[in-house]
Amino acid sequence: MNARVLIAALLLPATTIAANADHRVQVGQGGIARWAEMDARECGFLGKRYPAVEGDCYYPVDYELKTGVHEIALYDRDGRQHLGAMTVERTEFPEVEITLPDDTYIELSPENSERHAQERARVLKALKVDADLYPRFTLPLHKPVNPLPKSENDFASRRIFNGTHNSVHSGRDAPVGMGTALDAVADGTVILAEDQFFTGKAVYIDHGGGLVSMFFHLSELSVATGDQIKRGQSVGKVGSTGRSTGPHMHLGVRWLNARVDPYLLLADPNELPSVADSAAVEQAKIRQAQNAEPAETDQD
Repeated sequence: MNARVLIAALLLPATTIAANADHRVQVGQGGIARWAEMDARECGFLGKRYPAVEGDCYYPVDYELKTGVHEIALYDRDGRQHLGAMTVERTEFPEVEITLPDDTYIELSPENSERHAQERARVLKALKVDADLYPRFTLPLHKPVNPLPKSENDFASRRIFNGTHNSVHSGRDAPVGMGTALDAVADGTVILAEDQFFTGKAVYIDHGGGLVSMFFHLSELSVATGDQIKRGQSVGKVGSTGRSTGPHMHLGVRWLNARVDPYLLLADPNELPSVADSAAVEQAKIRQAQNAEPAETDQD
């Protein structure tokens, strides 16, 4: 260490230096890490600073985030910064072949292409939520249906339509019957509710703290853009609108714009990889998260 670096290190708070060495966690792509050993006020990750959730810090990892070591930060109630290191490991996502009855959703007509472009622009604008807003949610999130059926474990799967067209599935599908009401996972504001070409009747909800939930392919909408909704309130009914092969629940979430497995947020947060875990426990939690299925209970 040269003299300039040594002097800079000595000027850092002792808690920061210690945290760099001691606070580490491993998580797979599309997963979420947790730092719960201190009473946190704010968290820091990938250049963003955002509110903690009930005194805990969470670090959502997009399914395409570069593997390797990333710095994480926790700011306690006294404003002190504590630094840690999160190692993001590669996740092998499945590949799924899907057959559609025709090429309507593969070879888009000029009209459908223009429609999709306009809808995509509205979605991207809506997703630019203010991460500084105080979280209106607690974890685990409320289950959209209870009991929650086992998912197809298709998060971030590469889908091949009619043997040619590829896309990545950014949510979870689960077998829920046609017309079943789906509940909001937390309090929030409906930032977009409309009938879209690919996603059918869709609802996007801002829950504060940078968290957005979304339901696709609904048969009908129970809310409108701008509505204030409560945890457990019905937002729509299961359907098969848009690019869909049958009725099902599609649930997706973005947290700080990271596309993460939504089922992780419906399960006990203690099951998430934590900076307090040993290496063996971390590896077990990563394996468990990659096959996450929230326990079927009567609790939210």
